[in-house]
Amino acid sequence: MRSPADMEFIQIDITNACNMRCSNCTRFCGNHAKPFFMDFDTFKRAVDSLDGFEGVTGIIGGEPTLHPEFERFARYMREKYGEPSGGDRLLYPQSDFIHSVHLCEFDSEKVRERSDGSRYMKKHGAGLWSNMSATYRKYYEVIQDTFSVQYLNDHLNPSYHQPGLFSRKDLNIPDDEWFRLRDKCWIQNTWSATITPKGAFFCEIAAALDMLFDGPGGWKIEPGWWKRKPEDFADQMHWCEICGFALEGRTFTRDSQEETDDVSPTVFEMLKKTGSPKLKSGHINAVKIENGVISDSSKPEDKRFVVGNRYIAKYEDRFQEKNSVLFQIDYDELVIADGEEFGSELVKVMHGDHESSADWVLLKHDRDTDISDLESMIGRRVFNPGVLHEGRDYLFFCKGAISLRELGYDRLSHLMSVLEFKKSWNQGKIINISEIDRKTDLKRESLKTDARYAIWGAGMLGENFAEMVELSGGKVVLVIDKAEDKTGKLFAGVEISVPEKLAEQSDTYDYLLIAHHLKFEDIKRDAVEMGIPEEKIIMPYEV
Repeated sequence: MRSPADMEFIQIDITNACNMRCSNCTRFCGNHAKPFFMDFDTFKRAVDSLDGFEGVTGIIGGEPTLHPEFERFARYMREKYGEPSGGDRLLYPQSDFIHSVHLCEFDSEKVRERSDGSRYMKKHGAGLWSNMSATYRKYYEVIQDTFSVQYLNDHLNPSYHQPGLFSRKDLNIPDDEWFRLRDKCWIQNTWSATITPKGAFFCEIAAALDMLFDGPGGWKIEPGWWKRKPEDFADQMHWCEICGFALEGRTFTRDSQEETDDVSPTVFEMLKKTGSPKLKSGHINAVKIENGVISDSSKPEDKRFVVGNRYIAKYEDRFQEKNSVLFQIDYDELVIADGEEFGSELVKVMHGDHESSADWVLLKHDRDTDISDLESMIGRRVFNPGVLHEGRDYLFFCKGAISLRELGYDRLSHLMSVLEFKKSWNQGKIINISEIDRKTDLKRESLKTDARYAIWGAGMLGENFAEMVELSGGKVVLVIDKAEDKTGKLFAGVEISVPEKLAEQSDTYDYLLIAHHLKFEDIKRDAVEMGIPEEKIIMPYEV
């Protein structure tokens, strides 16, 4: 187990309300008779308690954007952590939204130094976990203004969740084996401690179980609580007894879209007492276990959970573009001449005193203004509602933009021209439509269609690069890594080789991608010394 101080993320569970009922949710959404909503004072205390923590402070649910004070919470996060790094790319309409969000995550990384002097990269700042529903769209502007890291999944593509409501005693796991499994639990060792309205917890699942079964609560939310070490966890570890996430290879997974929770007999009886809505509606699978063995009839598929297997095929599968509400844009088309009536006519539209109640406004100089460049993007790109989009002879904007809200209807009504309107907008959020193709997808401009790539570094960043190559239409033909234990293993469909293969097989690839933040220059120098031309060496992350 790990101290929260050693984690990359610590969460704040601001609500367990959710618009979805995914199978085997880690927060057990759908099983609560009534959801909770953290109050602002508790939230502020939670955020402040993490002063000094060097990782990401996350907001999570349920669906956190359902919280009625979400914007207030987000604004406080921004006060604490400042503007997100790299987020300016999300001002531009995104043709590949999920990819751009993923790249912003890398921008949030900072160099840290261990006690032995070695360096490593660690994400930092404010984080958000969301399923990108209609409320995410509602708060899109403030989200991009606030969060350095976003872990998003609309759950519209298959993603496989391991049962969490599972007792190890139902599987007849003896104490000595259980203690070993518990202490290396992938959730606690990979993911997050958390804070709920009932206190702070060493593990996010323990916190969720405490909420579901009306437990005693966690530690007091106070500065430095996260510095506790595993030997301090004893008063919360009783929740591990009914948590299935440590049961590596002993259970199975289920597609989240089935909306069914797989529950072992002991926990099933506990759910009866809570009045679980999911149980009442028939969305609980009471798993049959005989002599510690799960019956095949209880499994949705013959697929066991193994740590290291992705619960979703690839990162881009977290977002199904064709069904996303983020692409939905309806607009009022308006022609207003400069003059005394300009502001008052604009206010009528803002008030909804118009034939349409659309969220967006297209302000044209005349009826015949050419908007073909804008029309080619609507429905195909995700637009930031906080941005004033300027075309050749038109403006395109959202009625709900913070810039307009802060301006107010009274001042808006006194504007007399398009120029005054533009000057009233947040100047950092005005973009020219003609610049969009040049400004978006910056990180993939260096990847060529049909090109062959070698990747140096078979880690998480290398994995991301491999996906970028695939998306660009290229092909990974060689993967190398200095770690001897990786040699011969498959990575991106290719066997990992030793660095010497770079020179031996230099005619098989067109470009070398270096998948390492800290050692890019060192590795580049090594490759050049091997005879690899410098112009073949690129790092998309830096482009």
